[in-house]
Amino acid sequence: MKIAVLIPDRSDRPDFLANTLRLIESQTVKPDHVEVVNFPATSEACDITVRYRYGYDKLSKMGFDVIFFMENDDWYTNNYIETMLNAWKEAGEPDIFGTDYTFYYHIRQQGRFTMEHFNRSSAMSTLIKPNLIFEWPQDNDPYTDVWLYTKLKYGVFHPDPKKPICLGIKHGVGKCGGECHTTYLRLFREGSGAFVDPNMVWLKSIVDEESFKFYHSISSQQNEANSPT
Repeated sequence: MKIAVLIPDRSDRPDFLANTLRLIESQTVKPDHVEVVNFPATSEACDITVRYRYGYDKLSKMGFDVIFFMENDDWYTNNYIETMLNAWKEAGEPDIFGTDYTFYYHIRQQGRFTMEHFNRSSAMSTLIKPNLIFEWPQDNDPYTDVWLYTKLKYGVFHPDPKKPICLGIKHGVGKCGGECHTTYLRLFREGSGAFVDPNMVWLKSIVDEESFKFYHSISSQQNEANSPT
């Protein structure tokens, strides 16, 4: 099976992208190709949909069996691709597939949030078949995932919530999707299982050591910026 990974990128958080690429390199099932869709932005508007569309169209012409959407600032276990592939096959290989919840972690505020989706997945934890015929949303639509799961034959699964296979890392760096993904208090109100994680103890128990050091450094920079002088 030939596997591609598609990452939308705007060159506005290179350190996060470098960490995500490192996590992909450590996968137990490695992709055959990683496509980082990075072209100059034409405005300050969110353009994640057009980057997904551009990358999907390009990869669909390259003979891959499945395309993973992975985002440039999120965290993935080293068996993420393997776990998703196995679950997808068990579900009968639907057109689009992912987890029915998302763990978010705001590293500057040191808080965790869990969002239940039920009939869809976040783009960050989605795989999709190539060469499907469907209508895309507007190029500036920040909710690509919500749209796609209403247009395609989908499947979702629910991994062990105590051992998340991926985390949506929130931090306020660069341009991203919907507003609630960067608004800490809104996430806290809307998310289930939300809690503050002082000193990032929970995060340290989940992510790999190198990722934790990186995330901790971002949090420390924020604390220093907020300290009285």
